[in-house]
Amino acid sequence: MEGVQSTRIGVIMAGGVGERFWPVSRPDRPKQLLPLGPSSRTLLEDTVYRVGGLVDRERLTVITSRELRDPIVASGIPLAHEQIIAEPMRRDTMGAVAWITAHVLGRMGVSPEEAVLAIVPADQYVGDVETFRVDLRTALAAAEQLDALVTVGITPTRPETGYGYIEVADERVEAPGVPGAIRLRPVERFREKPNAETAEEFFASGRYLWNGGMFFWRVSTFMRELRHVDPEIAELIERMAGALSEGDEAQAEQLFSELPKLSVDYALMEHARRVLVVRARFPWDDVGAWDAWRRVVECDGSGNAAYGRPLLIDCEECSVYNEPGQDEMFVAVVGMERVIVAVTHDGLLVAPLDRAQQVREVVRQLADHRNGGGGEG
Repeated sequence: MEGVQSTRIGVIMAGGVGERFWPVSRPDRPKQLLPLGPSSRTLLEDTVYRVGGLVDRERLTVITSRELRDPIVASGIPLAHEQIIAEPMRRDTMGAVAWITAHVLGRMGVSPEEAVLAIVPADQYVGDVETFRVDLRTALAAAEQLDALVTVGITPTRPETGYGYIEVADERVEAPGVPGAIRLRPVERFREKPNAETAEEFFASGRYLWNGGMFFWRVSTFMRELRHVDPEIAELIERMAGALSEGDEAQAEQLFSELPKLSVDYALMEHARRVLVVRARFPWDDVGAWDAWRRVVECDGSGNAAYGRPLLIDCEECSVYNEPGQDEMFVAVVGMERVIVAVTHDGLLVAPLDRAQQVREVVRQLADHRNGGGGEG
């Protein structure tokens, strides 16, 4: 949209708990507040640092749950308290996007034509910050100039069954005013997490990128596409924005409760008419479970990842997290291959590395027992 002024607003989605990092991640200490990357900073601190190089710091917001707002405020990230916005309740990523959009329209004093959002998750690993910023500037410029919804796709390094995929069209996008436009392509379609055989096909074809869960658009473009795909959600956002502009938080929250629980991909991106993808060049991982943690931190010569002061003897490709602190327990692991050992003062996890995704079942069964259910034996 040539000639339209842009105000870039960074949005960090930080509402998840990280059940698959139990026992280290807990409801009051989610994974984004843990140092699960290669630096000593938390995942959220790393994300604030990365995105802070793309937008003015005062235009950077964190969207989270009510339960996590206070822990995030107390974590000391360099943002004002009012820049940390809590959703009234959990409504998946579409709810987070709807709530922040309503705040932009109702409280930030930025018009939908002017506001350009860069929405990124708080729980990802990025191995090259400068290349990340260059690639995201391409996505932002495309969103500003091409009147499209834009996402970022990651070139797969393995046939992964735990990620969604983006099928990329062959034709190039004519965008002479967009830096790095050579990496822009139209999206053919989004694909759900595949089984192992389909993941092998995706990987071999070269036509598919991992869905990085990052979104870029003018609010006016987003609202136009949403009205086309789901006019009821679009109307709820407009009504929420109106209530917030009048200071009626209770009305806005009531309207929010009427939103369906949907992901942005399912609610909008899979059905939108004009979606572009930037092929990313930076090392990336979705830090979703203990197997991913081993991929992103520095390992020893035997491929073991260790945090704290555990003792590993004759181990290979293990993930061992020994939480330091006043109640630190001495941990030794001997003769093991590809296992997870995570120890805190009140929890211990031992599991095969290839079953890292199932750790969330521990959280669910613990909750079931606390609520009086028997759970599984």
